[in-house]
Amino acid sequence: MLVLAMPVIAITGGIGSGKSAVRRIFEELGAAGVDADDLARTVVKPGTIGWVQIREVFGEEFFDSKGRLDRAQLAEVVFADPAARKSLESILHPLILEAEARLVEEALAEKPERPVVVEIPLLVEGGEVDRYDGTVLVTASRITRLERLERAGILRRKEAEARIQSQASEEERARIADWIIDNEGPIENTRNQVERILHDLIPGKDRKKGKKGECRT
Repeated sequence: MLVLAMPVIAITGGIGSGKSAVRRIFEELGAAGVDADDLARTVVKPGTIGWVQIREVFGEEFFDSKGRLDRAQLAEVVFADPAARKSLESILHPLILEAEARLVEEALAEKPERPVVVEIPLLVEGGEVDRYDGTVLVTASRITRLERLERAGILRRKEAEARIQSQASEEERARIADWIIDNEGPIENTRNQVERILHDLIPGKDRKKGKKGECRT
């Protein structure tokens, strides 16, 4: 891994845990942010390499009349079929990593004095932990996550349960985490935990790489 002027930190956690909210707090407090989910959409836009490869592997039925990928329809298939999910990941992961590296490089070139946080839902599953200088795990109870997904209208209860089941466990995520943020309570509590992590990342301070952070509650 390249030695960078400021650390590049991965933010991960299960669906509905609040990773995006945590990333936005980091950004509000001065960090640069990258969202791997946004990149996943970008690399499958019509005419891209990802778009072409998905059409070749999965077929025309996953695209609308304007040629746009129906991500929800494809997700239904791949989350019910491990082999299909592996095929999709083999297409998307290299493209997402390439796009992510480009954005991180641009962020560090623009303001090398600020850390960069990258929101990555499937960090454990992708086996790319060593690309980053540290990992923040965002946690919330299973019930809270299900309720958030239902309230947002993102997934029905059964679909949300299946999505959670298909992802890595909290124990697997905790093993690779340098800091753990409890995002169960008020947003002010979450913000306080983010502030403590950023304090760890101030130049001249001892970084907690390889240690568990003090944000557990």
